Amino acid sequence: MSVTPTRMELAKFKKRLKMSVGAHKLLKDKQDELIRKFIELLKETNDIRGRVNRAIKMLSERAGLSVAGFPDKMVEGLFLAREPLISADISENNWMGVRVADIKYDVKDVRPSNALISSPLLSKTERDMRELLPLLLQLTVSEKNCHILSGEIEALRRRVNALEHLIIPDIHKKIRVIRMKLGDNERDTITRLIKIKNIQ
Repeated sequence: MSVTPTRMELAKFKKRLKMSVGAHKLLKDKQDELIRKFIELLKETNDIRGRVNRAIKMLSERAGLSVAGFPDKMVEGLFLAREPLISADISENNWMGVRVADIKYDVKDVRPSNALISSPLLSKTERDMRELLPLLLQLTVSEKNCHILSGEIEALRRRVNALEHLIIPDIHKKIRVIRMKLGDNERDTITRLIKIKNIQ
């Protein structure tokens, strides 16, 4: 380890140590808070995913019955060729310096066609599909935010570990070496002064 054993160098490393310890504490606090936020978001995402899965299962069971007796082209026209049922605006939020997605949506109240009015089951399926759309959007945003947070937490963990296990111990080591060499130099100086005094 090559360090210059001077008091100026010692002061420089002490300052660097103080900054590194402070940075480690800030990053560790941020990491802990993001982990807490991630766990909350994960629970929320799992809840939404469960609701979506239940809704899709119910819709798939009901869909076959609701379209029975209707020609395929007519069903496509009812559900695929109609005006959009939902409009969405995706923006960004800032969670402790991490940019995450946010979504605002508006479900349109579309007038049902004559075929839907004449078939209560088909009309119910259409309403269920409309209610499912916001849940799908929420699930998409929540899963994306989980992905963003997990990546940020992993990056923070690497920085915290680097400070804790590499940088801070290395600075401590250099400070010890400088102090030891300064101590040796002081003892050498005192010994020389004693010898000079004895000669006189």
